Amino acid sequence: MEIITSKDNQKLRLIRSLHLKKRRQETGLFPAEGLRIAEEAASFGDCVFALFSEDALREPRAAALAEELRDRGVECLRVSDALFSSVAATENPQGVLALCRIPELTLPASGHWFAYCDGLRDPGNLGSVMRSAAAAGCDGLLLSPDTADLWNPKTVRASMGAVFRLPLWRAESDAAALAAMEELGAVPLVTAMDGEDIRRCADLLRQPHCWVLGSEAAGVSDFWRSHAARTVSLPMEAGAESLNVSCAAAVLFYQSFFSGHGLPL
Repeated sequence: MEIITSKDNQKLRLIRSLHLKKRRQETGLFPAEGLRIAEEAASFGDCVFALFSEDALREPRAAALAEELRDRGVECLRVSDALFSSVAATENPQGVLALCRIPELTLPASGHWFAYCDGLRDPGNLGSVMRSAAAAGCDGLLLSPDTADLWNPKTVRASMGAVFRLPLWRAESDAAALAAMEELGAVPLVTAMDGEDIRRCADLLRQPHCWVLGSEAAGVSDFWRSHAARTVSLPMEAGAESLNVSCAAAVLFYQSFFSGHGLPL
């Protein structure tokens, strides 16, 4: 394994530059930092090379990952803990990072339920939505043009590897997203306090559908309020604050999971 000792090493400079969206777009690369995420990258991503700190390689799990990657022909590099910290996007890095190629995003060919992120600008929320979507068996996550960058380090970390496993597609406009839903035969659903109680929507959720998730500040846009097939609500105690978008998404997604498997809501 090659040992890097200079902070000016070309590969380390590349990783640092990828903290910027512009550089990720120019190079077609993004860093997947963290042991679990690097493991997902090794299994489902397209790794260019991997970086390990000295401390990380003392742990059997990280050492096994390095061996697996080398067996696959992926270059593995070793650095001091201080050098790793100089390229990490986290305050307390785990000492493992995989540099990956950004995959081509394609619309899924078919499926039972999907989700559309309508202007979700917070990378952490987007990553959490992705994590819940993958866990609940979402057939594809669609994104509006102004939704956060999928390859932002915060998005990738919060997704806990779902970014590698979940079918993803970014629409050029809301109209294009609506056309894609029609192509998939999935009706768009939005949520609002005055909507129909989700516990009475089992029949609806057994049909192909797509949850439209509004932005953290403004909620679902007027476009989707006017084009939604149905408006659904989550029951809440009187006076309770609305749920964070990633929390609400997890509840909605599992209703789709339960209905798709014939389970009660």
